[in-house]
Amino acid sequence: MINDIMGGSYMFARGFKLAREPGIRRYVIVPLLINIVLFGGLIWFGYSWFDPLVEQAMEWVPDFLNFLRWIIWVFIVLMTAIIVFFAFTPIANIVAAPFNALMSEKIEEMLTGKDINSDLSFMALAVSSIGSQLRKLVYIALWSIGLVLITMIPVINIISPILWVIFGSWLLSLEYLDYPMGNHDITFSRQKQILAQRRGLSLGFGGMVMMLTSIPIVNFFVMPIAVAGATAMWVEKLQG
Repeated sequence: MINDIMGGSYMFARGFKLAREPGIRRYVIVPLLINIVLFGGLIWFGYSWFDPLVEQAMEWVPDFLNFLRWIIWVFIVLMTAIIVFFAFTPIANIVAAPFNALMSEKIEEMLTGKDINSDLSFMALAVSSIGSQLRKLVYIALWSIGLVLITMIPVINIISPILWVIFGSWLLSLEYLDYPMGNHDITFSRQKQILAQRRGLSLGFGGMVMMLTSIPIVNFFVMPIAVAGATAMWVEKLQG
């Protein structure tokens, strides 16, 4: 299990190298720009909305409690990271889905030397990719409701942070492995079965993606690297 977790983390690092390959760079540009625009817009909107509220609240606070300003901002940043991870990341993937699927296809062809031979046009690929992402949103919502209920139950909720981390790692593996597996018309239910057979590998990969997605600025670049790493993991670890 430990070796698989480390192997999953390594596959994400491998994606960083693949995304910079000369024949792949042009397919990285659009997903990268989508990520920068969406995440950058969220950060700007969040700051412009919260900053006046924080300043108004601090007007009622004595000067010796001015340190509370930083505590409030830390709380806001943490809440924003949670919202970005569980809500905004899936939305960003829906918008970029057709381009991520195309990038995954080209990376797999580079790694294997074989054409995937998909008969789908780009428009059909877009519809298929977006539909798959929407199905995952329903899956996320259902599991999130259960985890929220656990978080609200006294005593039991002590394990909720661990469950959220495991769920987040599993979710991100599903999120990004969907692109190479979806290119082979593998259904969502079958994708879950395949990844469940290599849980350590899946959690290691998803955990690395989750950690970097929670870091401001760094999260701008995570999406294309994760798609590349997931494709390499599919080809080298899971496809057989």
